[in-house]
Amino acid sequence: MPANIHFNFYTYGFKFVFLGLILIFILGFTILNCNTDYSLKKIGLAFSKTHHHNNNNNLNIINKDKASASSHKATNTKGTDIKNRVNVPATYNGKIVILTFGDTTKSQIITAKPILDQYGFKASFFITCSFPDDSSKSSGQSNNINANNNELPRMSWDDILALQQDGQDIESKGMTHRDLNQLAPKDLEFEIGGSKQCLENHDINPNIFAAVHGDAWNNPTVINMISKYYGFADNGFADLFFLHCDGYATHKQADCRTYDDSGTLTYANRYSIREDSHNAWDQNYLHNDPIIFQKFIGQVNSQTAYNNKKGFVDAIPIVAYHSIDDSKGSSSTDVTLFASEMKYLHDNGFKVIPMSDLSYDGSTNYMYIKTS
Repeated sequence: MPANIHFNFYTYGFKFVFLGLILIFILGFTILNCNTDYSLKKIGLAFSKTHHHNNNNNLNIINKDKASASSHKATNTKGTDIKNRVNVPATYNGKIVILTFGDTTKSQIITAKPILDQYGFKASFFITCSFPDDSSKSSGQSNNINANNNELPRMSWDDILALQQDGQDIESKGMTHRDLNQLAPKDLEFEIGGSKQCLENHDINPNIFAAVHGDAWNNPTVINMISKYYGFADNGFADLFFLHCDGYATHKQADCRTYDDSGTLTYANRYSIREDSHNAWDQNYLHNDPIIFQKFIGQVNSQTAYNNKKGFVDAIPIVAYHSIDDSKGSSSTDVTLFASEMKYLHDNGFKVIPMSDLSYDGSTNYMYIKTS
């Protein structure tokens, strides 16, 4: 073959191969960027535009700086991937804590709120409606060194409304602070329904009820009355609260239905949101603050291993306080200890949310965190 013919053959052959590669690249790029899902499973690849982009209507995505969750539309989820719709990615490494305050004590606005404000934290304050009306206790003039919170000064309605105006969560803890298990139906209606009306009369719209002593979670009569007026209840104790109600070792459940298929009241549901009592630590460790502080650290971090194992946020610690003062009472937490605990949460990247940020998805029977 002549030299010039040999040269032209290889030259043009190279050009054809090069042009072919360009056409293949353009075709592949077009497929990846069109709006239709294309499956290339035959060659071991699957490209889907819905896999490349987070759909804010369908996914919870929470990190250390921002918390967001789906609106959980009440649609039929049969045949859909519910886990992908309601759970956060396995790479999530954030930590969430809920803080609650009970018994309407004056120290909550005088002492606790300035510390919360220092870090921008919002908590849930459960108000017993008859307490602010006691002017002698609301005035702050009574002796603050008492073991019983029933003798501590209470917040006034102006105090409570100031908390609400500042973005704190105001919820109900009954009318007169009585044990719900001991009440006749008429009195039960008064405590639960009456307290909602009482708060509404002060321009507060509660959706969570806290049961006194947290001991009404297994009482269907009480649960039915609470559900008549409220969407949730702070009711019961546990180290961790689970959004899917599936993390309690001795009470296995698949979801948060209030009653199971047999009509039996479940252990974990939206009317038995379980918290951990800080005052139990205060009493058990005799106000030994260094020991209690380490207990607190262990408690708020206990969610991490569980959530990492599951691959999404399910476990959340809820820490319950009453009075923040140095009285060493049975329902008090020392001021310096409380300040140290809030600083720890802030410095270690915890997201503190009020209980009112919880919502319920009737299609999955799971709780979730509302979009912030």
